[in-house]
This record gives sequence, C-alpha cells and structure tokens, in this order.
Amino acid sequence: MRSARKPPSSSLGATAALVALLLPCVASAQGSSLFASQEPLTIRLEAPLRTIGAERNDPQFQAARIEVQSAHGEPLSIDLRVRARGKSRAVACEFPPLLLNFRNEQPEGSPFAGENRLKLVTHCLNRPEHEQYVLLERQIYLALNLLTSASLRTRPIRVSYLDSDRGREAADRFGFLIEDEARFAERSGLTTVSVESVERERYDPSALALLDVFQYFIGNTDWSAAEGPGEDACCHNVVPFARGDGVLLPVPYDFDAAGLVEAPYALPAERLPIQSVRDRLYRGGCRDLAALEPVFAAFTAQRDAITALFTADVGLPERRAERARTYIDQFYAVLADDAKKEREFRRNCRR
Repeated sequence: MRSARKPPSSSLGATAALVALLLPCVASAQGSSLFASQEPLTIRLEAPLRTIGAERNDPQFQAARIEVQSAHGEPLSIDLRVRARGKSRAVACEFPPLLLNFRNEQPEGSPFAGENRLKLVTHCLNRPEHEQYVLLERQIYLALNLLTSASLRTRPIRVSYLDSDRGREAADRFGFLIEDEARFAERSGLTTVSVESVERERYDPSALALLDVFQYFIGNTDWSAAEGPGEDACCHNVVPFARGDGVLLPVPYDFDAAGLVEAPYALPAERLPIQSVRDRLYRGGCRDLAALEPVFAAFTAQRDAITALFTADVGLPERRAERARTYIDQFYAVLADDAKKEREFRRNCRR
C-alpha cells in the first residue's frame, strides 16, 4: 500500500479549520446501537415480495416479519411493515430497495430497538454478482464517514428473503441499512427542514464544498442540494439539516448511480455532456481553487484509508476492487495537477 501523503503545509491550517467546523455538528449522543457495530447482521425477512414489487409505482406498506437473534443469541420474531422505495432503482430493478417500518414496541433484546423507519439497500437483480454493486455503494458511505461526521451511518446486513405470496425462498443476499434521518438529526444536534428549494448561500460553505468535491470524487451527477426533481420538494439525494444558528448542512445519500459503483442500470442524464457515469463531471458551484484547497487536503489526508475500503479484503472480487482503486487514483491524479484541477473544477462549475 502506498505511503501516506501529506497535504501542502499551506493547507494544514485550513484543513484543521474544516474539520473543526464539521465535527462539532455531531453531538456526543451515540444514537442507535444498531449502527454502533459494523458486524454484519443476519436476518430472515418474510414479506409479500411479489405484491411489493407490483406496487412500486404506488407503494403501500405490507405486513412482514423479521426473524433475528437478540444480543444474547436468542431467536426473536419482529412484526413490521415493508414497502418499496426509491424511483430510478425501483423501476430499473427486479428487486426494489425497501423501507422498513417498525412498531414502537419490540421484543426485548431486539437489535432494532428504538428504530422507526429504516432504508434497506438491496440487490438490483437476483444474481450473486449484483451484490458487488451494493457493497461498493456501502463503501462510499464509509468513505464519506472518514471525511465528515455530518454523514449517515450504515450497517451491513445479510438477508434471507421469504416471499409469502409464493410461499418460497426468494434470495439470500448482502444488503445494508441506512441510518434514519430523524435519528441522525437527533444524535447530531441538528434539525430537519422541509423546503421546496434551497439557495446555496444558506449552506455552510465548507460543508457544501466538501459535498461538491465528494460527488465528483465518486463520479455522481444524480443529486442536487438546491432542488428536487420535477415537482418534488428539496432536495435530490441530499437532505438539508439546520444547525442551531440556522445555517444548513447538506447530507447526501443514494450513491448507486455513481461511476465508482458502475451499476449496469446507471446512466447519466441526457442533458449532461458525458457518455458514461465513469466520466467525472463536477456539478458544484464555481469557486476560486484556493477555496477548495482545504477540501482537497482533507481528501489527501484520507487517501490510504479511503483506498483501503475498496479491496478484496472487504468482499469485492479482485477485478472489481482493482477497477475501483484505479478510478480513485484518477481522482487523486487530478488533485496532484494544477492544470487538471483548474480544468475539472472550473470548466463545468455552476455559476
């Protein structure tokens, strides 16, 4: 593995300021114990999967049951409701992502104690190779966790699906749970906001700069921190949270359309000047490069830790892991070249 790279000395102070700014937004409360562990959770989910799949255009909650072991190894049966969620993935995939809705009261020792709604990221097609796209997306969340604590936590999960409509096993696949936004706000000392659109000036400039560069880093153009798609409320795959002083922090989610994941169903919008999601396109606001140097330095400081997330050791096929690392190295090659930085972060910026 490459040796750690030190950011330029002129960036060290700015980087410390960026970290100091972002870290206090997360309060000392640890929140849900579900996300305190990174050990894969194994469950059996019984639900009317055929009905859920058929209702993805107008999703309705369906009665379901989870079988899981308690912290003491005792078998538990937990009643809940489940429905399809998402838009593009729900349309493109034969197995839609799911929203789990738990009851207020759960059996003693339930790993889901205190949880209300949780997003479950599932495989797209019922094929073993599609697990790698789920794993890649989950590693992106971990990379963001390394860069800022103003980010959602995840928990790996192994799910055995039983389709109660057909009365048979449907799949046994890797997935992951995403921290509920309300729980994140609670543990972070933030407030959720509901608005139709957000002017970029309302965001903390350092947090927004990090978001802009991070989306470029993973090769994602399927997002907006300003407005939602169509007539939807703000924002698109980004949730704004308010600090006590009213300043907003943008927290992104859903990275399956990123070039780093390279999901077979992911395509860039036709209006964009790129042919593939592997083609990076900076969609952030226009800034002097000096304003982005603290963010670049933060990425440089975490280069080895980020790269280590994308190896065969975490379960990726070696060929897929190598392709991910190559894509990451291409990003750092841009950061190492002033001319490339000027071209990439000034040419297509939003004015």
